[in-house]
Amino acid sequence: MSSMFFGHYLLEQGAIQREGLLDAIERQRNTNRSLPDIAVGEGLLDQVKADQIHTMFRVSNSSYEDLCISEGRLSRTDVEKLSRIQSAEWLRIGAALVQGGYLYDAAMTTHLEDFNTIESAQQRTLESEFNHLEESIIIRACTELTLRHVARISGAPVKLQRIDSSNGTLRQGFRRFAQNIVGDREFCITIDLGDPLFSVAAKGMLGVDVDPASEAARDAGCELINLIGGNTCTQLEPQGYTLRPEPPFSPNIPDPDHEERPSIRGTAFAGDDHFEFNIFIDRP
Repeated sequence: MSSMFFGHYLLEQGAIQREGLLDAIERQRNTNRSLPDIAVGEGLLDQVKADQIHTMFRVSNSSYEDLCISEGRLSRTDVEKLSRIQSAEWLRIGAALVQGGYLYDAAMTTHLEDFNTIESAQQRTLESEFNHLEESIIIRACTELTLRHVARISGAPVKLQRIDSSNGTLRQGFRRFAQNIVGDREFCITIDLGDPLFSVAAKGMLGVDVDPASEAARDAGCELINLIGGNTCTQLEPQGYTLRPEPPFSPNIPDPDHEERPSIRGTAFAGDDHFEFNIFIDRP
């Protein structure tokens, strides 16, 4: 079994129906607030500044805590107070299902224990797979930052399912965005997005809805991989690498099966949307 979200696990086990899961997710959206939104409610930020912090969070590598301090001019004590409020009111998916009457509390607890056991085993498997990869430091950095930035721009929880060897081909129905990294090590990072997630990602980057076929949407996808690549270079500097990103691009591949080249491929989910990324360690 590959890694999955608790709600998807409950669906697979037949413990809930999809309608119940969707309702629970909506309950979460209506309940769970970010730190800037809580700050507005507490009178510490106005809505304009909170919106600015949300925008910066989507396209940066900074935490909400740091942005509330640096951009919102809140004190560390203020942020700690906001974090306590957030933690106290946060609604997890299991609790949302119980709240909606889709699952009894005792059953939820039992399923959660089973799920955590399976997930722990899966995480150990993923860790072992990472440890056995050549260039594992580079691959870990690319993976971590891809998952982080997709989560930020989509607003959805993201989870890595598997990491494995691949022939690097683009799957039908996906759009690829790529960036070559050069320096004392050369590699290429790509991210492959299906249409639903690509539309969400483009809006997350630009702040407005755009036609997925437009040049603006393509530029937004390129800027996403540029964030990933640029931050990967920065994160690898303390490991002794001197790297720089080249301009991002979206390969024009009319036949997804045409080009094959060995890569390390990550398969992940952002909410219900599947996406992939590749790290080509030796670019041609």
